[in-house]
Amino acid sequence: MGTPITTTGQLGPVLQRLRRNHGLSQAALGQKLGLSQERISRIERSPEKVTLDQLMTVLMALNAELQVAPREAGSQSATGPKAAPGKRSGEDW
Repeated sequence: MGTPITTTGQLGPVLQRLRRNHGLSQAALGQKLGLSQERISRIERSPEKVTLDQLMTVLMALNAELQVAPREAGSQSATGPKAAPGKRSGEDW
């Protein structure tokens, strides 16, 4: 079963767990992808700074996939995410 991710802070530990479940060190995953160990570390620490294409490449290497589904009723407002302070909804998000 998958792990629901609702914030970027939850993604890094999931990527790390997937990598470890495959018995890969950061260096080994990096070698598989043509990246340095340091880059894999940065991806796991700050996944919000990774492009969707880069994330998909990492997920493919870990035999994982991205799924998007509606939230369960009551888990958050049905109107969507709230605008960041000082910004109107839909502006530069």
